[in-house]
Amino acid sequence: MILGSQEITIKKQTLSLLPQKALYWKEQNILVVSDIHFGKSGHFRKHGIAVPDTVNTTNIQKLEELVQHISPKKILFLGDLFHSEINAEVEQFKEWRIAHADIEMILTIGNHDILTRFEFEKMKLVCVNQYELEPFVFMHDESESKNSSRYPITGHIHPAVKLTVGGRQRIYVPCFYFGKSHGMLPAFGVFTGSYLINPAQNDLVYAVVEEKITNVSTLI
Repeated sequence: MILGSQEITIKKQTLSLLPQKALYWKEQNILVVSDIHFGKSGHFRKHGIAVPDTVNTTNIQKLEELVQHISPKKILFLGDLFHSEINAEVEQFKEWRIAHADIEMILTIGNHDILTRFEFEKMKLVCVNQYELEPFVFMHDESESKNSSRYPITGHIHPAVKLTVGGRQRIYVPCFYFGKSHGMLPAFGVFTGSYLINPAQNDLVYAVVEEKITNVSTLI
């Protein structure tokens, strides 16, 4: 198990919540990652906004570390793998993909994945709107669920929660969320925003705090 991770059971399946902000489905040996936004920092720099050029390298390194540690047979990207058009940072991902040609990689298309299907196929990415594997259905945006009987796990909104520490200080941290009707993963990318969620009673919320997964369900 990866240091700082948390193993939980959802629908009788074993899911490891990873501090890198990814999910590992043990029974199927699948690594699930959402909202990396490759190319976003380059897109911003192109338009005159000074974003560090190390952002993309960090995302690649995080992915590589997980692959080396877990050795998944499949990687499932829950949309917004890319942010915009082809640029040097997307090319960097292509090189990484070639180095892992033995791993099947599936992309559930997100709103920022605007490249053509031909471009995705050249990268050996299987593109779908939803990916169903009992008991789950994976997609980018939960609002696009097709009334599946399976439990949806999504990305898209980059969920975060507010925690109170030291009595008065409040911090906002990314989180994994599992409610009665669906689950959500935090954004994997290091250059992404977040959206503050308001969990209901009995929802499960696991925050990513100081490279460790912490159950905060009863603290918010």
